[in-house]
Amino acid sequence: MKRSTARAAAAAAVVVGCGLVALVIAYYAQAGSEAGLLTRTGPAVVWGLPIAKLVFNVAAACTIGSLMLTLFALPPKGKAFSQALTFAGISAGLWTGASAAMSFLTFHSLANLALFSEGSGTAFISFLVDVDAGRRGALSLLLAATVTLLCCAARGYREASLAALLSFAGLVPLALNSHATGSGSHPDSAVSVVMHMASAAVWLGGLLALVVLRRTLDSAMFTTVVRRYSTLALVSFVALSVSGLLAGWAGVGTLAALATPYGGILAAKSAAFIVLGVFGLLHRRWVIAKLEHEPRKGVRAFTVLAVTELAVMGAASGLAAALARTPPPTIAVAGPAEQTPQIPSMIEAFSTWRPDPLWSLVCGLAVFLYLAGVRRLRLRGGSWPAYRTALWLFGIAVLFVVTNGGLHAAQENLISAHVLTQMTIAAVVPLLLVPAAPLSLAEQTITRRNDGSRGAAEAMDAVVRPILKATGDPLVPALGLAATLTLLYYTPLLEYSSSTQFGYAAMTILALLAGCLFTASVTCAFSRPASPTVAARLLALGGAAVLYSFHGWALAQQPDQLPDARRQPWQISVDPAFGIPSVGGAEPAGVAMWLIAAGSLLVAAAVVLFSARHKAGPLREARGSNAAARELVTASGPAAVTNPAFQARPEGSPNAGRAPNSVPLDP
Repeated sequence: MKRSTARAAAAAAVVVGCGLVALVIAYYAQAGSEAGLLTRTGPAVVWGLPIAKLVFNVAAACTIGSLMLTLFALPPKGKAFSQALTFAGISAGLWTGASAAMSFLTFHSLANLALFSEGSGTAFISFLVDVDAGRRGALSLLLAATVTLLCCAARGYREASLAALLSFAGLVPLALNSHATGSGSHPDSAVSVVMHMASAAVWLGGLLALVVLRRTLDSAMFTTVVRRYSTLALVSFVALSVSGLLAGWAGVGTLAALATPYGGILAAKSAAFIVLGVFGLLHRRWVIAKLEHEPRKGVRAFTVLAVTELAVMGAASGLAAALARTPPPTIAVAGPAEQTPQIPSMIEAFSTWRPDPLWSLVCGLAVFLYLAGVRRLRLRGGSWPAYRTALWLFGIAVLFVVTNGGLHAAQENLISAHVLTQMTIAAVVPLLLVPAAPLSLAEQTITRRNDGSRGAAEAMDAVVRPILKATGDPLVPALGLAATLTLLYYTPLLEYSSSTQFGYAAMTILALLAGCLFTASVTCAFSRPASPTVAARLLALGGAAVLYSFHGWALAQQPDQLPDARRQPWQISVDPAFGIPSVGGAEPAGVAMWLIAAGSLLVAAAVVLFSARHKAGPLREARGSNAAARELVTASGPAAVTNPAFQARPEGSPNAGRAPNSVPLDP
């Protein structure tokens, strides 16, 4: 047996073994009660299902973690890159088998049938085709099998990136089948479960892959890879904290519920999580420093700490598998929540609060990364305008309030709240975020890599620049904005975005992206040799005004003008609040769109006119100067005169060697 194979088997054995021990200890009492209820299934199903869940979790984590480590930390030309893909392929194969076993055992558990009983085969096929839980299990199996094939055939970043995306998607069916999504008190739990599983997979699987690949990297490269993995682990730790806190509290409901079996397993899992946080701190503060100064002792310290951490991670995975098979007190006591429509008023929409795990994390990371970039720039001797920082913080605060406040809950039933949410995200927030120039800040602070691997700077070159280049003409993002409004109001996305958390996330991302691209284009937030003229930008703003006017007019008509999918729920009116009648009707929605669109477009037009007047002075001076000065102004574009991103960077800065023809992404 090869050393790499032996190391992989040993590391997996540590995780699965500790997980099985924790699973047996945590699930023993609950398994006995289930065996009494499921008299026909027998212990093979009662115990087989959580064990299959444990193997599923570990195999999926090894697949996702090794793929993320491959994409984020490893250079493409090297033995470690190919071995990481091989490890991901083997893990994905185990994931496929565990997914098949889970589907098979889940069917017998729900049908209360013994294994291989007469007629169970036909019923199992019907379960996979006709029942939601069965279809989701089959989809998870198909995705895992596809990831296996991609990992085996992958030779570069493109195939590995596709495999990583599909592997993350493979977690969604399991999250939808989780009992947490059925909690009527916590409709965001499906997103919490996906976030929790994905971040845990990156953390656990990345560490396992590091242990397996340790001897294929030289000391200097191993130190670099450990440092890069530490960044992934830190982000995963934060995501686990946010999603775990919200999902855990949704399950227990009260402090007294911690005395239940569910609460006890949750408390033990939380204790393991705290221990893992301490291990992560030791990696960042002690192991990495030791690797840099004493590589041989550092590798030994990393190995000892990593194996111990994997044992704790395995125990946490076993507790998670037991937790998934234990009914939470909020469901066990209250039972399934009754679907009684409660239409809130607009006053309640602005006074209540409902945290969203995804957007809480996104907003928090956005603030942290921006402030960290400003601090790094100043430590290098540069400067950053304070007004841009203030705009960024204010814009993220508005985004946070909209996605986590009462509008988040009210938009499920009130079209006025839905329009306020969408228009604020698409029209108001971009006016604050785009002038903050986050991409220029990133360009000046993120160090580029020289080993062929891809980090944040390389990702910006590969993804962000082509998008900005394609949307430089204001006509293109204006058409994109029109398509976005059509999707948001005249397709099934309207109902899906208002009633499901995944749809809400898709709507928010789509509206924010379309609004930022349109705002950046008309305000020339990223410059190029041939910037659009003032007339073209004002024409695009006029077209957007006509577009918003039409959509507002459609919303201001009778409720039968609304899409059929939402006609009945959004036709309900609520009690008048402060003299505003029929807040839930369609008329206030159209007025809201007109008001927000008019205000945002007027601000954008003022910015366009002011910037054009402000840049006209330096251009006139250039016309009267010598030919060299005129060529400089013409080559760099009008924005170069006032754009601090065009100023020469000090020698040794991360982008000092940037290609001469690449221009800043925004001012």
